[in-house]
Amino acid sequence: MENILGTKLGDRYLIEELVGVGGMCNVYRAFDAEALRTVAVKILRDEYAADEEYLRRFRNESRAINALSHPNIVKIYDVVLDAPNPYLVMEYVSGITLKEYIERKKPVPGRTAANIAGLVLTALQCAHENGIVHRDVKPQNIMVTEKGEVKVMDFGIARFAMSQSRTIDGNAIGSVHYISPEQALGGAVDQRTDIYSVGVILFEMLCGKLPFDAESPISVALQQVEQNPKALRSLNPNVPVGLEQITLHAMAKDPDCRYQNCGEMISDLRRWLADPKTTFPAYAVKQKKAAVPVFSEKKSGGEKNRDPLRKRLQSRLTTPLSKLFAVTCGVLAASILFVLVMFQIYQPFKSVEDIPLPNLVGVDFTAASSNGAYPGIKIKLESEDYNADYDEGQIYRQSPNAGTSVKKGSTVQVWVSAGSKMVTIPTFTNQEATAVYAKLVGMGLKYSPSEIPSDTVAEGSVVRTSPDAGQTVAAGSTVVVYVSTGSDKEKVQVPEVLGYPEETAVQTLRDAQFEVTVTYQLTDYQYDGLVVSQTPASPSMVPIGGKVTLVVGTVDNANVNGEATVTLQTTPPDLPGTVNVTAVLNGETVYSEVIEPRNTRLISIPLQGSGICMVDVRIDGVVYKSASVDFTTGQYYWTADYSASFGE
Repeated sequence: MENILGTKLGDRYLIEELVGVGGMCNVYRAFDAEALRTVAVKILRDEYAADEEYLRRFRNESRAINALSHPNIVKIYDVVLDAPNPYLVMEYVSGITLKEYIERKKPVPGRTAANIAGLVLTALQCAHENGIVHRDVKPQNIMVTEKGEVKVMDFGIARFAMSQSRTIDGNAIGSVHYISPEQALGGAVDQRTDIYSVGVILFEMLCGKLPFDAESPISVALQQVEQNPKALRSLNPNVPVGLEQITLHAMAKDPDCRYQNCGEMISDLRRWLADPKTTFPAYAVKQKKAAVPVFSEKKSGGEKNRDPLRKRLQSRLTTPLSKLFAVTCGVLAASILFVLVMFQIYQPFKSVEDIPLPNLVGVDFTAASSNGAYPGIKIKLESEDYNADYDEGQIYRQSPNAGTSVKKGSTVQVWVSAGSKMVTIPTFTNQEATAVYAKLVGMGLKYSPSEIPSDTVAEGSVVRTSPDAGQTVAAGSTVVVYVSTGSDKEKVQVPEVLGYPEETAVQTLRDAQFEVTVTYQLTDYQYDGLVVSQTPASPSMVPIGGKVTLVVGTVDNANVNGEATVTLQTTPPDLPGTVNVTAVLNGETVYSEVIEPRNTRLISIPLQGSGICMVDVRIDGVVYKSASVDFTTGQYYWTADYSASFGE
């Protein structure tokens, strides 16, 4: 998706600012020229627009939200599914996510937390009454406005989860902390699933921490199934008893022991808000013991009626455990044999002198491993890796550590630095800042944004970087990204000149102190000599002296001249990692982007020029293909193809 800031979607929605980047969509603030209001436009990104699975999710979200009308649910105004990149037009909510709110306030005061939970529940109650289960309730999907309004959004997997893969993997990282045990087990879900998620959010608000956390999504999911959360009051003694009981009631492992609908939980929250000393003692004993996976057990009469969640978890673990048992037996046998051999070779019961290990960290590996350098030990190279903290060839880690007492003649494992990994910074000028940040992180670099005015680069796009494009830096370095705030000149509204005769349109814009560029497009006679499009569109605010491009209709092919845009397309080479793709037009680099060839279906290179020109497409500076481009006809053909030599 190209930079669409300043353009109109559907000849109605003027795109003003990129405000968010989600899992599969970009969200923009826009102005609705017909309804005269600010809106949010959620656009499916290029990599998902041609994927039926994601299109189905997108259509599902539009249907889900369109069926709902509630003050605590983000309104949907328009759905456009037949565009190259389908989009939703929604209510623009000015505020922060509940996740950001929690991070700022943690812990959230009890009354505030109870009120927020109650508003979320009223929104979900509306959805449930319309047959919709959200299935992805989390603070990242809840907005809090400056006025304290709460808005639930992102119904992208509503009614959709049962057709999804039931595995928990890296894609679940954003949601797995809030999913219910039945979701983790791949079971059926209903409105009580959303209630569990609200319970987790309430827990997080009250103590500033998640009830379950671990290094991997799988571990978190298993905790959701196996473990009860810690007592809230042990983490935050200021949490009232009644509010703790409401939270734990919502988070019961067994759905039958939870609140059965949103109304029940709302009722208890209202009772507590009316009297914060209210307690709900029955809730403390309602919660069943958490189901735990059983790896080996004897059958007994008392185990015939196992908890359904426990059965389901055990069935998901049985096959992997059987395989694990077989592998473990093999490893155990090999280990015993290994130990016997080691006893024979090293004779451990023979008296051997103990010596302290020297510190090898920072020592040159070649010098350390030379004969006589460290006579009491053997040094074994474990691996050689990039490490910016140590010079190339230096040992940066050893095992056992320095000072450890070992037998004379023992082996010490060492890891050696290959120096700093070097990365070449590509050209990012005129690219959206959020996309550039993601690319830098993907290249192993850090970024530091800095805002500067620019007369030539659109607001929100990158002006330049420091270090500059083409320079090489060590991985882990910080790149300063200078982002345009637009021109610091006075801004004026662009006049509407669509349908004007060319001469009148040009004069109108020049009178308003704009620079005007005119191109021509073949049209029917009725549009001959008239403006058929303008960029930026009215009513955009543009600095005085800014450039406005007009496209004028013509019936005379001879008039279609001047500069035009042609998009060159080719498949990437089969190479691992990332590569830098550049395009050189008439000796000048006009395009540069870092891509992952094995995750990129097609390279699309927009070129601007006039007449017939030659262009080289280069991969990491080496010519991949050459083409002849005719900007008059918009056609091109390949004149040279060196792709066969790549990937060898």
